[in-house]
Amino acid sequence: MLALSIASGSLAYTILLYGVGLLAMLLSVIAFQFRHRVTIILFNLFGQLCWVLYFLMQSDHTSAITCGLSAVMLAVFSMKDRLKWTTSTPSVILFAALSCGFSLSTFSTWLDVFPLLAGLFCVLANSRSTEKRLRQLSLFWCAFWLLNSALRFYPVALLNDLFCTASATLSLYRFREK
Repeated sequence: MLALSIASGSLAYTILLYGVGLLAMLLSVIAFQFRHRVTIILFNLFGQLCWVLYFLMQSDHTSAITCGLSAVMLAVFSMKDRLKWTTSTPSVILFAALSCGFSLSTFSTWLDVFPLLAGLFCVLANSRSTEKRLRQLSLFWCAFWLLNSALRFYPVALLNDLFCTASATLSLYRFREK
């Protein structure tokens, strides 16, 4: 009876883990298909919050902190029209420094370099004023998360990173200047 209880608890945890990952993936993938910068950023914000939970459930603190900082940064960058300082050079440098600092403070393996680089490109991509530039730099952001997910064997995150890369590429084509 105890073994059945433990096994069902593990199954429930696995289902919850993959459910959170799939929700994060849905939000992250469709974000690039919106036309306006703020909508892209807001969907990425909610996706990043789900990724924080997913990585915490995986005990991957570097990835969780990177996603958490990305979520805070996305919330600030979404207010660019109301608060002009949000995408100024000093605030971009501040977010980049925070991302690097927190990532470095949780470094435990060489694999932790990929969330750090993903965080840097997240800052660079979302601080851009045009949707096109945001999408272009997001390809680098997605590539470093893709490497992280592949090397750590996170199947849901790996699928997300593949789909996000495809979504960002497709959106560059869809919203190209004609």
